[in-house]
Amino acid sequence: MPVQATTAMKHATELPQPNRRFHDPHALLKSLEGQGNPSIWRGLEVIRPILVSTDMLQVLEVFRDYQQEHFFPVLDAQAQPLGLVCERSLKGYVYSRFGMALLANRGQPKLLEHFLSACPTAELDDSTEQVLEKVHAQPNAEGVIITWQSIYIGFLRARALVELAHEQQLAIVHQHTATLDARNREIQAVLQNMQQGICIIQPDLTLHQDYSAHLTSILAQDNLGGQSVMSLLFARSALGADQQQQIEAALMAVLEQDALLYECNAHYLPTELRVDFPAESKLLELHWRPLLDADECVERLMLVVRDVTRMRALQAQADEQQRELQLLEEILGVAPDRFAAFLQQSSQCIAALLQTVPGWQPEDNQPKWLAAYRDVHTIKGNARTLGLLAVTDSLHAAEQALQAQDCLQLQAELDQVIQVLERYRRVHAERLSGYNNASTHSGRQIDAVLWDQLQLLAAQQKSPVLSELLAQAGVPLLQDWLQEITADLPRLADELGKPAPTVRFSGRLDRTRLRADCLPALAGALTHIMRNSLDHGIEPAEERADAGKPPAGALHWHGDVRDHGFVLSLADDGRGLNLARLADKAHAVGIKSAGDQWPANEVAELIFHPGLSTANSVSMTSGRGVGMDAVRASLEAMGGRISLELLKEEPLAGGCRPFRLHLHLPPALLLAA
Repeated sequence: MPVQATTAMKHATELPQPNRRFHDPHALLKSLEGQGNPSIWRGLEVIRPILVSTDMLQVLEVFRDYQQEHFFPVLDAQAQPLGLVCERSLKGYVYSRFGMALLANRGQPKLLEHFLSACPTAELDDSTEQVLEKVHAQPNAEGVIITWQSIYIGFLRARALVELAHEQQLAIVHQHTATLDARNREIQAVLQNMQQGICIIQPDLTLHQDYSAHLTSILAQDNLGGQSVMSLLFARSALGADQQQQIEAALMAVLEQDALLYECNAHYLPTELRVDFPAESKLLELHWRPLLDADECVERLMLVVRDVTRMRALQAQADEQQRELQLLEEILGVAPDRFAAFLQQSSQCIAALLQTVPGWQPEDNQPKWLAAYRDVHTIKGNARTLGLLAVTDSLHAAEQALQAQDCLQLQAELDQVIQVLERYRRVHAERLSGYNNASTHSGRQIDAVLWDQLQLLAAQQKSPVLSELLAQAGVPLLQDWLQEITADLPRLADELGKPAPTVRFSGRLDRTRLRADCLPALAGALTHIMRNSLDHGIEPAEERADAGKPPAGALHWHGDVRDHGFVLSLADDGRGLNLARLADKAHAVGIKSAGDQWPANEVAELIFHPGLSTANSVSMTSGRGVGMDAVRASLEAMGGRISLELLKEEPLAGGCRPFRLHLHLPPALLLAA
């Protein structure tokens, strides 16, 4: 039931019945009980309205009869409000020099509408906010005229509007208080249940009383409010006194200062911290956030602490498993015998280097550094061909140290290579020992002296039985062995963005065996040659298509027995050797003077000179000018040599000459032919 109209409204009912000039809203108000805004009902007064057509003398009589009122609403013929007629407006007219005379003159029109003052109007069912907005639009108004469907029913005076505004403010305060209480409950619920340590650091570097419950679990301590963040966190950490002082100074420098200072000092605040507690050591992750005031100054700091000890341990375990899976994948891509031979040869070579490197100086003789460079480059090339990427990366770093002739750095990098090789060995032994034992079929290798005796006996007695035993002794035919080596070419070609080349064999490769003890060194030399051929010789597919060649390149291996031993030859169908570029590089390093005229075959032989390469840039694959020098050194160490044969007198497109490499192997390396 709505509150009834005020005393002024009751007073209006005691007036004489209004004549036709007046509109009486009482009947309409009675029919509207229970409708509209209750706050408007509480302050509503019925002030006698005046029709706009009322004679001005009668209007003055109304003001004389109701002297307590200083204004009256003015309505049109449809009872719709037009504004107010105020006592002060009439007095100004009446007390003017001819005011009363004009009013008494019946012939002079006196229209009430000339004396109207604007007044805001509102509907009975308007919200409080709507009513107050209309008042704010006309701040000097006497109040608000209230209507129902545009028909006048009453008036809200200024004092009622003040009460109305006060009620609205109280309602807003209550609403905000309820919202704030709800938010505080939500924040406390979050702080009590979230699995992170959240706290607020105050300007005196102590913790605010409100912090997440999980922070007590992380820091293994209760009643954290008011305690120093320096003693809670950093005093227990592995940070030194100087670092702790730096952190404290940074915190003091940013609190209650401009936000820009936080940006300048944020890098002093650690984001990860190892803290020692009585029961355990924890790895904590720290996230700092500035809390700014209205002036964009850092009022306080929010610190989020996460215990990532177990997560990091699990991550490290997962990373270790991932690395192990990567190694397993690489190892499984290599034939067991080749992998074992590579590990043995590489480990022995790197261990020998580690014994001789200490004490080397940059001014020592260059052959020493060059020999080491060749060995490391050869092992790296073999590792890359086999797809052992971790070994390749570690050896690349060792090459950089050799190039800089930094003895200490070289020792560190070679130690890292040994660790990587040992890691491959351990994974192979722990994970693949059964697989390799089941899959290998190469048989045991025979001692070199025994091979010599068996070969001599086979030559003297011409025994087919002994020849068959030699064939089954576990040493593959040269063509089968070459097929194993060239099986890695598709992977290398994919790294270079080229189609895998086709490989063809001819000659006596399918009837020749070499001694087992020379195969690892020979494999390294052949790997260098094939890698250079694929990287520099064979063109990309687009370039080959422009030259009318098939997209994939081709390698041709040929073997032949000669008086001085066995000759293994390799040719490709690539762009050939760029003699002009090779000569220019020889000029640049001082090997050949600009005016010297050398025969083409002598220029071609420069590819075996240390530090010379026709590559435009250095890559992980080739381009350092070490590979062919290493090939020559490796063959000479086993009693052989290498030569180059230019195949055409006239150069091809781009001034390049096709060529063939010949590897001359001594008779001592042959088992049977």
